[in-house]
Amino acid sequence: MRRALVLMGLTAINTAAVFAYQWFVVTQLGAGDRTDALFAGMVVPQLVLNVISGSLAFVLVPMLSVTDEKVRSSAVWSFAAALAAIFGILAVILWLLTPWWVPLTVPGFDATATEQTVALTRIQLLGMFFAGLAAPFNAAYQARQRFAYPALMAVIAALLALVFVVGLLGAGGIEMAAWGLTLRYFLMFVLQVPAGFPFSRPNFRSPGFQDSISKLKPLITGTIYYKTDQLLDRFLASMAPAGQLSILHLAQQIYAAASLVLVNALAAPAVPRLSKYAAARQAVEFKREIARSMASLVGCGAIMFLLVAFGGQQILAMAFEHGAFGPAEVDLLWTIMLALGLVWFAGLTGQVLSTSFYAAMDTSTPTRIGVIGFTLGIPLKVIGFYLFGVIGIAVATGLFAAGNAVAMYWMLRRKIRDRSVFDAIR
Repeated sequence: MRRALVLMGLTAINTAAVFAYQWFVVTQLGAGDRTDALFAGMVVPQLVLNVISGSLAFVLVPMLSVTDEKVRSSAVWSFAAALAAIFGILAVILWLLTPWWVPLTVPGFDATATEQTVALTRIQLLGMFFAGLAAPFNAAYQARQRFAYPALMAVIAALLALVFVVGLLGAGGIEMAAWGLTLRYFLMFVLQVPAGFPFSRPNFRSPGFQDSISKLKPLITGTIYYKTDQLLDRFLASMAPAGQLSILHLAQQIYAAASLVLVNALAAPAVPRLSKYAAARQAVEFKREIARSMASLVGCGAIMFLLVAFGGQQILAMAFEHGAFGPAEVDLLWTIMLALGLVWFAGLTGQVLSTSFYAAMDTSTPTRIGVIGFTLGIPLKVIGFYLFGVIGIAVATGLFAAGNAVAMYWMLRRKIRDRSVFDAIR
């Protein structure tokens, strides 16, 4: 319990610093073309990160949790070298082609807003590179069950980036907000590198590296598709009135930040335990750990959503109704957050369920469910937007996210019952 409270505290401070960054930007500049361009420019770099480094964490943490120190060090540096090449090449290609692909993601923007989105995207591609490099070092800390150190480093990076933005936004404009994000990712990378020491020469032919790559292939293939969910949101929201894309993004980020606090404190510490239970094929303990994590997350999530529903509008007004962010924007922000309620609960339960599959080295089942769910969700989002605007996007997202969570729960329960959930473990 003490570790959970420490992690929750550190993650809350980190989340507050990231939240303060977004609060400062929207209250100083208002929700309009400039902030729409900033948040739209985040989408593709974040998509690439989620697909590659996010998928890597799901596979690497369970693998590193059951290996000795020498093998762990070699795996960390192998993945670090591979990611340096992958993210370096991707960043250069995406940077060179931004004038062609960025306009396709924001068809509702005028020429000025589109040009600004191109410039801000290029800045954030550098941040994507450093964030990708940090992934294997962060996974090494988690595998050793040293959760507090990377959380503390994230706090330091977020606070320094916040100071940077507060000091330079007025003079440098919206570009400084993008550079602040890049600075944060760079600092997180530098501060987490010690997890890889003592240095071990990368070995791309080791059985552990090759096995992890084979597990990553179906995960990345499917994730490339269904993680474009946020890209679809920005594509549709770019055709809404100016500023509404920013408010939708802000509502999603508030929930994402709260989810990060709960997941890091309550779910992340369970991953090494789940991995060990899965490796030992201890089905009863595996199931009990899942139930404990889910009960904790959903219970805390219910309390937080009640705070949003009953009193959230007043809290948001106190927090955001400053400068260029007025009462109309606060009302829309609160309404979107209510509409995202299903996304909130489905995200928490889905995090536990998908992590349980990954702990058992099963990357294909949650990926297939995600692909099917997103495919069904595309027409829902399009219809929702044309009927109710950005609120319709939020409701449609919740419907298919809830469907994904139900499908994963049913599949996981069935696989635990017949013990086939452990079949992917070698």
